[in-house]
Amino acid sequence: MKKFLKIIAIIVSLLGLHSCSNDLEMATVTKPEDGVFKLMSSADNVTLEKENADSQTAITFHWDKSWYGIDTPTNFTVQIDSIGGDFSEPVVSELIDNEKSYTHAELNYIALKFELDPDVEGQLKVRLKANLKYGVMPVYSDTKVISVTPFSTLNLKYAMPGALYIQGDAVATNWSYPIPDEQTMVQIDDHRFGLILNLVGGKNFAFITSSSGWSDPAYVAPDSTVPAEGGEFIPSGSNTTPAWGGTPMRSPADSGTYKIIIDFVEGTYSVEPEPSIMAVPDELYIIGDATPLGWSTGPSQKFTKVDDFTFAITIALTEGKYDFISALTWSDPAYKAKTGSEPLMGGNFIESGSNTVPAWGGSDITAPAPGTYTITVNFKSGTYVLSL
Repeated sequence: MKKFLKIIAIIVSLLGLHSCSNDLEMATVTKPEDGVFKLMSSADNVTLEKENADSQTAITFHWDKSWYGIDTPTNFTVQIDSIGGDFSEPVVSELIDNEKSYTHAELNYIALKFELDPDVEGQLKVRLKANLKYGVMPVYSDTKVISVTPFSTLNLKYAMPGALYIQGDAVATNWSYPIPDEQTMVQIDDHRFGLILNLVGGKNFAFITSSSGWSDPAYVAPDSTVPAEGGEFIPSGSNTTPAWGGTPMRSPADSGTYKIIIDFVEGTYSVEPEPSIMAVPDELYIIGDATPLGWSTGPSQKFTKVDDFTFAITIALTEGKYDFISALTWSDPAYKAKTGSEPLMGGNFIESGSNTVPAWGGSDITAPAPGTYTITVNFKSGTYVLSL
């Protein structure tokens, strides 16, 4: 009996040693220093192509899986950010394998999200995050910079010109040159130009790309049946079919102030009455319950003046409304959406005050989904545009 108990004691002792051995093995799991592991890629410079963009692989990232000293399940997250970002709001891909591929379409979406210009080489930075189960022991690789040339996802009906002017007997120049700044259109975004100006009723105008003479091509109405409030336009030049086709647009019957928008995706233009040509304030602020300061404002919500007509700010927005004002307290006039149905990512705005017609007209602007946006406000075209 004593011999049997001794054998049992030896077995228990051996089991205890085995348990200690497991504990010792677990203790060898160590967290490496950030930047020790290298993120590798199949390329450092990628020109993205639109053809077969959803099926072609643009770049593959790969890495060593043994980050923690032993073979243990590890979660990986590829993080991509703008070259000036701090990885606080990256595009992420979570996986457990040791490589991640992106198609041309996927990488193009990321490049455009971080505002790289189409057909221009730009840069993104990439890093890898690793952690054990439940987010334990997070650690980061080195940061890798890649050069990316994205393609435009716009289906432009006509190529977007670099500059655009209005000419005709409906405007002040009356077909003469040079064209003044008052007839120089503002590029609103990547497919539209706009301008608020005075038109003489019952006359004609066209869009041209030169301030010193008629351009080849110019942009005109396809025929005289296009309404005065707008419609389709066509390029007209020596290489169009037919050559120098079309006719100048007609202005509305009544002389007055109008906003003209021309859209190179749709191939259309519009002419809408405006209360007046807006004076540009010295300063501009954003205010509203969609902003961090609510319906008060402060220096942190002041726009930067970009040029004589344009202001811009980058700010976090939540669900709610906002307006623009020209002082730290509510201003007269303030600047509101022209209608209550302006698109969430930008639209038309008007002056709204005690002396406007109607007094305090317009609508509070509706914010898009919560996020950080750059808002660009242009007083020459009476438009605002949001971009992530």
